[in-house]
Amino acid sequence: MRRIAYALCALLLMGAVYPSDMSAKKKKKREPNWGEVLVPEEGGTSFERITDDNDCVSSLNTGKRKKRFWDGKEKDLTEIDWWINPLIAVSPSGDKVAYINSKNGTYNIMVKNAKQGGASVQRTFRTAVSDFTWSPDGKELCFTELRSGHFGIYLVDSEAGNVVHQISTGTDNDFGGSMSRNCKHIFFHRGEGKNAYSIWSYDRDKNLFSNYSRGMSPVQDPNDPDVIYCARFTDRKESEIWRINFRTGTEEIILSQAKRCFTTPQVSPDGAWILVTGSSLSEKDQYINTDLFVVRTDGSQFTQLTYHPGNDLSGVWAPDGRSIYFISERGSEKRVNNVWKMDFQLGGGGYVPSTNYQREDSRRKTINDNFIPLDKLNNNNKKKRR
Repeated sequence: MRRIAYALCALLLMGAVYPSDMSAKKKKKREPNWGEVLVPEEGGTSFERITDDNDCVSSLNTGKRKKRFWDGKEKDLTEIDWWINPLIAVSPSGDKVAYINSKNGTYNIMVKNAKQGGASVQRTFRTAVSDFTWSPDGKELCFTELRSGHFGIYLVDSEAGNVVHQISTGTDNDFGGSMSRNCKHIFFHRGEGKNAYSIWSYDRDKNLFSNYSRGMSPVQDPNDPDVIYCARFTDRKESEIWRINFRTGTEEIILSQAKRCFTTPQVSPDGAWILVTGSSLSEKDQYINTDLFVVRTDGSQFTQLTYHPGNDLSGVWAPDGRSIYFISERGSEKRVNNVWKMDFQLGGGGYVPSTNYQREDSRRKTINDNFIPLDKLNNNNKKKRR
């Protein structure tokens, strides 16, 4: 088991993000106060810890910082790795939260009451679960596991039993499965080498796999079944957030900043906001870490939500859109990961059914006039990024 766990950690770097040179000018840095629950920049925001240290919440080695050398000179803390796929989930009813537990060399999904306290219930009995999401109907957990040297997508009942249904086939590496709102399709991304991923879907009724475009960690727009949001690596190994419309062939960039990376997009229940994990540099401590950010789906009102020097990542929305659950090292001198909950104060977020999906923006976009949808998409239809 320990050998499998080590293999998972090694492959984690394939999905990691490498911000390019975010280091500040060389100066003596003091060690941040990891034990703080919140920092002054987060004033007015309510934080609640959902799990405790005994729950052994895993972030799959997130926060491994590196040193880089340029022309023989050392620069401090210029890179940070994190797992780009979702590591926690909230039930559609909002009464339960699930996370990946790391214990005795294995990684499994645990389900806990969303209120602080209470025992956790184990829902997978595997060896190397590496990400997961909750189905919109609340009946299933869709997870990725490393088995026989390859990552694949699987399903398990969210309430009872341990029967696992395999979705991925062959020797491909598939990650980040998430279901469509009607639960008939599973979106995921397939690895094609380091920092190269393509978006796929699986039709559960027709047993059909379809290739769409390049990207990773796809999630469906709650108001339009033909639209997904995803992350994409650039040739500079920086990650951006994109929107893809499979019906029109339009691909639009939503969030991008030089020398920064944004991953793991999660769309608010009303379709107004995108929640992401991003690379950040503490101005006070000059310490690189991961934080949570939001941006409206029209690309406006980009806002940083967390500022703690510890890593905050893998945020997901509560069903009412009024709060966010995430993994964090905050409140722990030993930097132990736990699941936390914070309130969302920028307005909107809650589920509002919509039949009129409109956009008005002037962001960069590319339109493929020869777009071939679903499984007929081929390599000749690749979009130009700029």
